[in-house]
Amino acid sequence: YFLSVSRAKAAAVPEHWIRRQTLANEERFVTPELKGREGKILQLKARAALREYALFCELRQAVGEQAGPIRAAARLVAELDALASLAEVAASGGYCRPEITAGRELLIEAGRHPVVEQLLVEQPFTPNAIALGSAGAAVDAGDTDHPDLIVLTGPNASGKSCYLRQTGLLQLMAQIGSWIPARSARLGIADRIFTRVGAGDDLAAGQSTFMVEMAETANILHHATDRSLVLLDEIGRGTATFDGLSIAWAVAEHLAIEIRARSVFATHYHELNELGEQLANVANAQVLVQETGEELVFLHQVVPGGASRSYGIEAARLAGVPATVVRRARQVLSRIEANSHVAVGLEVSRAQADQLPAAA
Repeated sequence: YFLSVSRAKAAAVPEHWIRRQTLANEERFVTPELKGREGKILQLKARAALREYALFCELRQAVGEQAGPIRAAARLVAELDALASLAEVAASGGYCRPEITAGRELLIEAGRHPVVEQLLVEQPFTPNAIALGSAGAAVDAGDTDHPDLIVLTGPNASGKSCYLRQTGLLQLMAQIGSWIPARSARLGIADRIFTRVGAGDDLAAGQSTFMVEMAETANILHHATDRSLVLLDEIGRGTATFDGLSIAWAVAEHLAIEIRARSVFATHYHELNELGEQLANVANAQVLVQETGEELVFLHQVVPGGASRSYGIEAARLAGVPATVVRRARQVLSRIEANSHVAVGLEVSRAQADQLPAAA
């Protein structure tokens, strides 16, 4: 604490003032009375700090004695907050109450991704149905039985991965007691939800992207049951074409025949559509696109049937790949298609086929 006086008036201060500091434009002084008050203020601050710490210790002790009830109350408040949030979004978002059954069906009509639909501004979200694991109608209310496994094909960036994530999220939301973004839903409880979506390596463990993919796939095949929900995205893409196709075929076949888990298998290996012709519990579905001249319009609509093209070059063009590269890619593709033909023509073994009814 000090008294500040300009340099011009410093000579007029009382004699008992004590100069403390000299600056370019001012002089700073203290007085005996001011020093006394400063001492008292500092003492009071120290006493206040001690008192503050004493009160804190008392509060800490009291809270510690009531830690159990406080934790219980916090859990209840958090649960109430979560339920209120789910109720609010259900009321404002047009959600439906799912019917939970003792069966293993997964029947959702006009389902929507709860996050993606909130991010779309310029266009509405395209709802899609899914039907797995029960007798009745197939995808989008067709005329065949609900499959255990859907082979989902379609162009890059058409919405296959979104459809997989949407399916898993709606199953999970229903099982935690939430309403879900759909017109209607009837679901059996899944004992586990397995996903193999996206790609990434694990440098710390010394695993490549493909090794990570195979390790996660192996975990699914070892632990999935007929009550599980399995969502696989482009299994086998991280290795050579024929190796990847072979692995994808074998994995899909094992899921459909040996495990019979409710599964959605997104792939660019169109040869896997043959599984839908060979196995009664496998169905094909595709994400629609519309070609208008050289333009490709993504409709994001999942319908029965397998896609015949992936439109990878068109997707590359939309992503901004130079036109010269796109033209050259089309030339190379034309030559490959004209001079080679890849046909799986695989047959399920007789022992495996006997486990399932023949496809109609």
